[in-house]
Amino acid sequence: MIVDENHHDSSRAALGVVEGICAYLWWGLLTTLYFHWMKRTDPLELVAWRVLGGLPVMLVVVYLRGEFPKLLKILRDRRSTFALFISGLLILLNWLTFIYAVLNERITEASLGYYINPLVSVALGSIFLSERLRPLQWLAVGLAGMAVLLLAVTSDSFPWISLILAISFGGYGLVRKQVKAESEVGLCIEMLLLLLPMLALQIWLTTAERTIFLADASLTWGLLIGGVVTVVPLVLFSRSARKLRLATVGLLQYIAPSAQLFLAVWLVGEVIGDRWPALIMIGIAVLLYSVDSIRAHRNSL
Repeated sequence: MIVDENHHDSSRAALGVVEGICAYLWWGLLTTLYFHWMKRTDPLELVAWRVLGGLPVMLVVVYLRGEFPKLLKILRDRRSTFALFISGLLILLNWLTFIYAVLNERITEASLGYYINPLVSVALGSIFLSERLRPLQWLAVGLAGMAVLLLAVTSDSFPWISLILAISFGGYGLVRKQVKAESEVGLCIEMLLLLLPMLALQIWLTTAERTIFLADASLTWGLLIGGVVTVVPLVLFSRSARKLRLATVGLLQYIAPSAQLFLAVWLVGEVIGDRWPALIMIGIAVLLYSVDSIRAHRNSL
């Protein structure tokens, strides 16, 4: 019986790792390639269709999971609804910044932002949730801060893409931590709250003749499948996170920025140049953070 239970737990964890790897590879490779393919589209229209195309898919997912009662319960709570509206604005800012980075072939800066993001989340937890940082975490956050400062000094422009991506996604996680909602339900409500603004944005883009929708057949299909591109990795990630230890999820999340960096250098042809020292510092910070997370988890067993 014990052997069967251990086998079940091992198989469950293995499936979780596969789902997690697929989610992060999707975010790192397919999502990046998708926006690179859609580069003739206005970034605002791409953001609008992440909601317009994503909401119907999310409604189907929530329905199939039988979570409509949970969705309605949260919508009746004004505080939770307001928090999800704020988190929706933060993820909207994150999406827009990432799309801008891909369309303007600045994927390297985007990948640096997602490398820094976990360290920003640790810092935000310390500031706003009074979470105590362990010595290695302080060192990791400090190294990441020095790397950002080095990027600002050595780059031709301030690394605003990296910072906005890291801070907006870190802030998104901070706000979502305050709302007791499954990831699918929370995202569905965020999209519901953003539906009218995004619909108004699409109407404005059409009036201003800045839309590609119905003007180009292939890119119109691209806009329509934007919801699937948005939702699939989220569902895979959610399934993975329920099966794995937090330390394992923390290590898997670096697959996405690594894949983005690979695409930036080998496919798009971006030049890292003087950013190598900062990238190495961020790598060391990530390693320290990962080692500390694994050690802390083992000590808690």
